[in-house]
Amino acid sequence: MVDSSTPLIADYHPGRPFAWRDGEPVPAGVALADIKAVAAALSGRKALFNLCDDRYLFTVAFAAGCWANALNLLPQTRQPVALTRIRERYPDAVAIDDAWVAARLGARSPIADPPPRIAAQQAVAVVFTSGSTGEPDPQLKRWRDLAIGSNLLRQRFFPEDRAMNIVASVPPQHMYGLENSVLLALHGGFAAASARPFMPWQIADALAGLPAPRTLFTTPIQLKACLDAAVDLPRVTRIISATAPLAIEHAQSAERRWQTEVYEIYGSSETGSIASRRPAAETSWQLYDGLCVDPAAQPVVRGGQLPEPVALEDALELIDATRFRLIGRSADLLKVAGKRISLAELTAALLAIDGVDDAVVFNPPEASASGRPTALVVAPGCSTRALGAELARRVDPVFVPRPLVKVEQLPRNEMGKLARADVIDVWRAARSPRSMVRG
Repeated sequence: MVDSSTPLIADYHPGRPFAWRDGEPVPAGVALADIKAVAAALSGRKALFNLCDDRYLFTVAFAAGCWANALNLLPQTRQPVALTRIRERYPDAVAIDDAWVAARLGARSPIADPPPRIAAQQAVAVVFTSGSTGEPDPQLKRWRDLAIGSNLLRQRFFPEDRAMNIVASVPPQHMYGLENSVLLALHGGFAAASARPFMPWQIADALAGLPAPRTLFTTPIQLKACLDAAVDLPRVTRIISATAPLAIEHAQSAERRWQTEVYEIYGSSETGSIASRRPAAETSWQLYDGLCVDPAAQPVVRGGQLPEPVALEDALELIDATRFRLIGRSADLLKVAGKRISLAELTAALLAIDGVDDAVVFNPPEASASGRPTALVVAPGCSTRALGAELARRVDPVFVPRPLVKVEQLPRNEMGKLARADVIDVWRAARSPRSMVRG
C-alpha cells in the first residue's frame, strides 16, 4: 500500500547510480541537484510539454515537474496538428526540450538531504493513446498510481534484483517507455541509459556500454531487426517486449541466440502494464499481483494501480481471475464459417514468414466483396503470390488477406505503432494505378 506521500526518488542514496550518460554513471545525488534546479525554473507553471529525447534529461524534467506540481504532458507525436490540439486544452503549458533542460542543470554538487515527498493523489502526468484506432485520448496519471505500477512491474520481472541497468529502445513519452526506464529509476532504484538506440548495432552498443546486470526493453519490430542483422549482444538478463504481438518464433530465436529469457508485456495507455508472459514457453498471460479480471461480455480489469475498474478493448479467453489468453481487439476479430482469428494474429503470422521485413493486416475502410481483410507488406524479395501461399499454410486459407499489397515501408511512429489513418493513406496510395507494386 502506497502512503499518503512517497519520496520523489525511492531508496535514496546519493552515490548510487541513477542513470547512465556516455558510459558514465550519474549518481542519485547529482540527479537530485539537477531535478531541483529544473523544478525551480518551472516554479509557477501549471503544465509542461516534455519533449526531451535524452532519457536522463527527460527524467530530470519529469521529476522536476512532479516537484514543482507542474503537469507533464507526454504527446507520442511531434506533429504540429497533434501538439496544437493538446495546447488548446493546456494553453499555459511550456514546451521544453533537451537544450532547455540542459541549460538549467544544477551545479553538479550532490545533494545529501533526502528528496521531497510527492502527495499520493497529485496528478503528475498526462499520457496519450497511440491513435491506432482513432484520435489520441488523454489519460491522467497520479503519483500513487505510477508508484504502484512501478512496484508491480519490479516485482514481476526483478523480484530478487537489487540493481539493474536498463536500455530502452522506446521513447519515454509513451506509457511503456515511461514505466520501464523513467519510473523504474524513480521508484525502483534502477538506472537507465540516456540514449534511445534504434538500429540493431545501436542497441548492441548501448548494452555493451553498461555493466551487468542488463535488461533490454524493446518492441517486436526492433527485436526482429536485431535477429535479422544477427547482432551480438552482451549478456542480457532478460529482454522485454511490448507495443504489438511478439511472434513466438522470434521469441524462441532470441532466447537461443542470446542465451536469455524473453518476456512480453500486456497493457495500454489507460492501464499501464498489467500482465506478462514468456511466449517461448507459455501461451497464457498472468496478471500482475493484486489485479484481476471480471468475466463479462467486455472484460473489466480492477485492482493494482487502477483507481477504478477499466474496461478492456480486447477479447480475452479467461482461464481464471488472473490468467487469460489474448484473442485480440474485439473490433478486430474476424469470424468466417464458425472460425475466428484476430487481425493481430494474422499480422504476426505474416511477420513470421522469411523475407518479410514488416507487415500489417487491417480491415479496409470500404468493405470488400469477400469481406476479407487486406494487408500491407514490406518484403522486397518475395512475390505477393508466394506470400499468400505461405500464409495459407500457417492460417486457415479463408483468412488470407485480399489484396496483399507490397510497399517500401510502413508509417510507424517512434514507438513502432501504426495509426490507422496513416495506414489507410499508404494503402490508398499503394493501390493507385501508378504506384501499385506488382508481384
